[in-house]
Amino acid sequence: MMSSIKKMVLAWQGNFRFVARNEKGLSVDFDAPVPNGGEEAALSPMENVLASLAACSSYHVVSILRKKRQEFSDYSVEMTADRRDEPPRVFTRIHLKYFVRGKKISEEAVKSAIKLSEEKYCSVGGMLKSAVEITSSYEISQE
Repeated sequence: MMSSIKKMVLAWQGNFRFVARNEKGLSVDFDAPVPNGGEEAALSPMENVLASLAACSSYHVVSILRKKRQEFSDYSVEMTADRRDEPPRVFTRIHLKYFVRGKKISEEAVKSAIKLSEEKYCSVGGMLKSAVEITSSYEISQE
């Protein structure tokens, strides 16, 4: 059985601003960069792609770290990407750097959680990795 998103709607909000809503009424805003005529009042579609990749991966990393009983107090991901100069200006390389802070954080647990997320669980990464090189690194801070 396949699950699916039943419906989302993207509505124009003026100039280059848009809002996308799902059936539950949850939304995400979009805008274009200033050089492209936008106001930068929200993330661009490509910035949203990066954020979606990091969020998808992080959902699984956090879940796995919890299952491994890692006591983390702070977690974040820094995303960097290279893009082609000519249209379509697709990403050619994406790098995710994971930051985990906590007490007695196991490097093996962090490495394993990231690997499982990237290779098995993250559907956004699974979709993107056939089109773009995705790499990662991590930094652990002990309290």
